[in-house]
Formats: sequence, C-alpha cells, structure tokens
Amino acid sequence: MKNKTLITVLGWEDRFSFGTDIILKEYNIERILLISFQDYNSMNLENKSNFLKKVKKSNIKVDQVELNYSTSINNWKTLDLFFSKYCETSDNILINITTIPRETIWTLLFFLKKVHSRINYIYFKPAKYCDDWLTKNHKNPRLLFKHSGLFDLSKNLVLFIITGFDNSRLNSLIEYYEPSKVIVFSQTGNQFDNEERNNGLNINSLLEIEKVEFNSYDVDGSTNILNDKIEEYKNSNIIISSQGPKLSSLSTYKNYIMNEEIGLSYVPAREFNDKYSIGIDEDYISGVFDFKAD
Repeated sequence: MKNKTLITVLGWEDRFSFGTDIILKEYNIERILLISFQDYNSMNLENKSNFLKKVKKSNIKVDQVELNYSTSINNWKTLDLFFSKYCETSDNILINITTIPRETIWTLLFFLKKVHSRINYIYFKPAKYCDDWLTKNHKNPRLLFKHSGLFDLSKNLVLFIITGFDNSRLNSLIEYYEPSKVIVFSQTGNQFDNEERNNGLNINSLLEIEKVEFNSYDVDGSTNILNDKIEEYKNSNIIISSQGPKLSSLSTYKNYIMNEEIGLSYVPAREFNDKYSIGIDEDYISGVFDFKAD
C-alpha cells in the first residue's frame, strides 16, 4: 500500500512500538509527523528512543510537534501553525489513531480536511487492558474549539455518549451538561471484559435514558447508527462525546461533518495508568476516512 506520510502520537504502550513496526513493514512511509505530549515525556522515553532509531535506520524524515495535554487552546494554536506550513497535497496520508487522544484526533481531522479529500487510518487493539483503573482525576468536560455546535435556547439538550471503561467520565458529562435526555451508545461484545467494565451509568431517576448498542470497530456502521439518531433528535440541541474505542472518534467526526450544528465534547483525564494496556492484537483495523458530507 502506498501511504507516504504517517501521522502518529508517541505513546508508552506496547502497541505504539509494535504497531510502528507493522506500519513500517507494510506501508511505504517516507515522512512522519510525530506528535508527543510534554506531560508524559518521562513515560515515553524508551519508546521515543526506539522509535527514532528505527526511522533513522529507514531514512524516514520526521517532523516533531510537541503539545501539552493540559492546554487545549495552545495545542490548537500549535497545530494551526504547523498546518499553515503544511505542504503535503497528496491524499497518501496514514493516521495511526491508536494512541491519539480523542480531542486531538478531532483536531487533526479538522486541519487535514482543509487539504485532503480523504485519508487512511489504522488502529491497533491491545492484547489486554490493565485490570486496574485506566484513567482518573478528570477535568470538567469541554467542547472542542470551533466544534461547539449551534445551540437554540428554546430547544432541549440531548447528550449522546459513546461509553467506555472509565465510567466516571460518563457521569461527569451528565452532571456537567444537565441534559433533558441521554442516549448511551454501548459497545457490543465481551472483548476485554466489555460487558462488565462498560456498565457504570449512575442513573438519575429523573433523567430519561435511551440505550443503544453498536459496534465502534465498524466505523461505517456506527456512523450510520449515530446519524439516524441525530436525524431522530434533529429538533433538539445535540452534544456528542466519544469515550469508547478510538475508532468511535472517526464516526463522531464524520457525523459532525454531516451535521455541523452538533457539538463535540471531550472529558480530559489528569492521570493515565502507566500499565494502561499490554501487548498488541496484530489483526489491526484500517480503512479510508472520506471528508465528504454524505
């Protein structure tokens, strides 16, 4: 496959290192945009050193951009400056979303959409997630810059939440936005003990909850389910938050492109477990993300 530019975010998990090996072996990479978060430099030292050795050995050009997880506005400005000088016009772009925060996935898609009609994506599942907590100590939810939606004060707010393994984020969103109704999209299947770990809704008895099951690993299928629900609640204000598998960030952004009146919200965590995941499932998921609004 002819993907010449790779966009990836430095991570401390095994799947960053092993996933990079697979990409360099199977894709024709000539240039890499490596994004790293200063907040986690100490956790990433070993993987960064190994990564730079590999790409140097392969004579691949690397552009490095440093962000700070705790300063979303500065991150937006940094990426805006980078993409203002971005000269890649070919659609031969591969974005490895495996270790990219969902907020940064959406931000990158915003800037890539200005230049490209489509890009390629790849995602590596781990062999196993940590049995303990994954993230904790969250900040308040925040709407993505330039993606905060068009809100009509005469309409109710319906909150769409794609749930994951950190249930405190789910309840934080509900408490923060005080919606009239919540649509909870839960991942199907029992992979990674999903049925036990993805089940922490602290339901307010006065709040109307609708539950929908879908498969986030099927980007096109989950995009269609989300879009059908957006159409059903088109007379309401809608905010969507993705807490499930990273691929759900693609489904939510595709729906934003089709329905720019909705808002995209993210709940940042202050702490990540340094044993977040173990190993890699080499049966990776890849596809094409089309920026057309259809």
